[in-house]
Amino acid sequence: MNRKAVFFSFVLLALAQMALSQANKKSLAEAERFFGIKAYDQALPLFIEAINAGEKNPSVHYKAGVCYQKTGETNQEIKAIPLFEYALANGKDFPPSVYFDLGYLYLKDESLQKALNAFNTYKGLVKADKAAVAKADQALNTCNTAIALMSVPRNIPVSNFGSIINTQYTEYNPVVSADESIMAFTALRPNTGKTRSGDKFIEEIYISYNNSGTWSEPKLVPVASEYNVGTAGISPDGQKMLIYMGAVTDPGSLFQITRSGESWSKPGIIAPVINTPKYLESTASITPDGKTIYFASDKAGGFGGLDIYKTTLQNNGTWSSPVNLGPAVNSKANEDAPFIHPDQKTLFFTSDGHNSMGGRDIFVTKFVHNKWTAPENMGYPVNTTANDNYFTLIADGTRGYFSSDRKGGAGGQDIYFLNMPAEAANIPLTMIKGKILNAETGKPMPTKIYLIDNQTNKKLDFVYNPDPETGNYLVILPPAKNYDMVIESEGFLPYTLNINVPNQDYFYELYQMISLKTIKQFDVVVGQEVQVKNAFYDTDQDVKADLRKTHEAKLVQTGNVDVYDMMLDLMAAKDKDGIEYLVGLIEHKDPVEAVNFDDPKNSKIEVAARTYYYDESDESKFEQKNVGGKTIFSLPTMIVAEEAKKQRNQPAKKATEVDKSLLAKAAKIYFDAGKSDLKTQYNTELDNILEVLKKYPDLGVEISGFASAEGSEDLNRELSNKRAIAVLDYINHRGVVRRRIVAKGYGASKDQSSSKEEGRRVEVRIVDLNAITISSR
Repeated sequence: MNRKAVFFSFVLLALAQMALSQANKKSLAEAERFFGIKAYDQALPLFIEAINAGEKNPSVHYKAGVCYQKTGETNQEIKAIPLFEYALANGKDFPPSVYFDLGYLYLKDESLQKALNAFNTYKGLVKADKAAVAKADQALNTCNTAIALMSVPRNIPVSNFGSIINTQYTEYNPVVSADESIMAFTALRPNTGKTRSGDKFIEEIYISYNNSGTWSEPKLVPVASEYNVGTAGISPDGQKMLIYMGAVTDPGSLFQITRSGESWSKPGIIAPVINTPKYLESTASITPDGKTIYFASDKAGGFGGLDIYKTTLQNNGTWSSPVNLGPAVNSKANEDAPFIHPDQKTLFFTSDGHNSMGGRDIFVTKFVHNKWTAPENMGYPVNTTANDNYFTLIADGTRGYFSSDRKGGAGGQDIYFLNMPAEAANIPLTMIKGKILNAETGKPMPTKIYLIDNQTNKKLDFVYNPDPETGNYLVILPPAKNYDMVIESEGFLPYTLNINVPNQDYFYELYQMISLKTIKQFDVVVGQEVQVKNAFYDTDQDVKADLRKTHEAKLVQTGNVDVYDMMLDLMAAKDKDGIEYLVGLIEHKDPVEAVNFDDPKNSKIEVAARTYYYDESDESKFEQKNVGGKTIFSLPTMIVAEEAKKQRNQPAKKATEVDKSLLAKAAKIYFDAGKSDLKTQYNTELDNILEVLKKYPDLGVEISGFASAEGSEDLNRELSNKRAIAVLDYINHRGVVRRRIVAKGYGASKDQSSSKEEGRRVEVRIVDLNAITISSR
């Protein structure tokens, strides 16, 4: 290459470097401008571009680190570590706070020794500042707590929920029903301009349903609000969701929405004593009996920032003034996200105080001897050095859900689940999952269930409202208690079922199907049938094994264990029993889904039915129930277990031994055209039948109404029924209860040769009640 060519090459290279330098300076200037107005997300890529181009200025590295630190996502925040390290190693005059910030980044990254070194360096630089030294000491205590807890990790597998729930954004505060059938959560999503146009992100509520161990794709729960809305809690039966709603002049308050199928109502007040103007109420939890609400608030008079309070439903139907749980639970820092387990004595909450191992941690306390125990850190790996919060535990104690911004997640915060060790998971409660249906329509009807504690002077324990779309209800009860369930269903008289909860030492599940059917005689409702089918677990060891298998199946079906590797190991070992058991787990269904309530061979099924005729249920036979300040007259209580046993052991009915000629007694009653008046000329025939019925209580009477073939079918049927009722009333009013009356309505006669008079008749004959089935009655 000649000198001229070399010269031009150097010139071109110099010009290119000058151009690049100018572009770099322009890019840095733009980055500095964004940094100055705290637009860190816009400044960051420009700083990184300059650093990748060879920028050595320690200040640029430091500012790029600050931009990462401000992202609010752990995976991004810890990218600031090498940038801060470079700045401190190569620059001067950085404030001591950089060492403190670097210490917390090391802590989030679980580089604990480096975090200790950074905090100690910071402490040495600020030794003249007492407040700064105290701040350093607190950080050092947090580090030491993390070291202690991570050195003895608990045997609790923690799993990320995965892409079905978690996204690149933030998902947090999962609230889960006691039976694990519903999960709602708060999601931070980009604002598309539909509301609060000034906010870059908005908070919304999403919900997912658990179908045989598989969670459905989350759907938005529409809550009309111009401000942020989020999950705050959920009732154990999943019928009421407690939600947080922001406002213009209010940091946020708590409300409730009610479920109907997969729809939710408009927000309403939970309890008037909870929300405080100009203060924040963030989260809440309600007990299964609906009588106590725990919630978090930063109202005046607390111990620190957010404190946990409780309010109770009083006998007069009002809520008590909120009571602070006191210094045993609340610290000078923030306590949030209370979750009271259905056992009503175990409280989980989130705190950045107590002995946190970094950020917010999950703690548990128990109510023992009328006071709360010292909060216990749930330990590693439930808690990490990042923020771990919003914990909830299902009723049987086997699985918990929470959210965390720990490193390795998909976005800001993610939702995680964990499986509790066996020794901690066995909680002695009884969970009743039931359904109430109208047997004639197969559909639910508006229903209220009043639960009365028979061991506290018939005191009303709670009112349950089954889902109006499905008829489903869920009740959780402590062991060794006896309750009456007074049930009011639209279109039926109130009735009472007695439930005796055994004194078990493990989680007990009862699946219940209640069917209601009206009893009609000639289109008039004269009684009702209540049928109860229970599928239950008792205290036998084989039943405990069945429950254990159900829980193991959940682990397999939700992907919490590697089924593929497990199957390969079993095949390699030629373990046929193991392979068969694993396949069984894969195909296993929850008992409530697999229950065939009509299977007579299933020993876990008990069936009881009782028929109530209203003419036998005068006021003296009704049971008076005082519930919630009102009096309900209920049909006599059915003790399901006793009734089922009695009906199961009842010998088959045999035909009544009676003179066959008596069964031949019959009468034909004729009516005038268009009339339904019973003529006195038939009294003697009917009285003869009555004499037989009085003498033989096992005999009954069948009344058959016939319709005319002429005129309107509906009108003729109505007239036919009126005629049959006239005869029925004559017999009923003379002491023969409706239980002994078989009513049969027939259409118009198709016999062309029959007279018009025959179409205006009612036939009465004596029948053997033991020889006919209930279905024909």
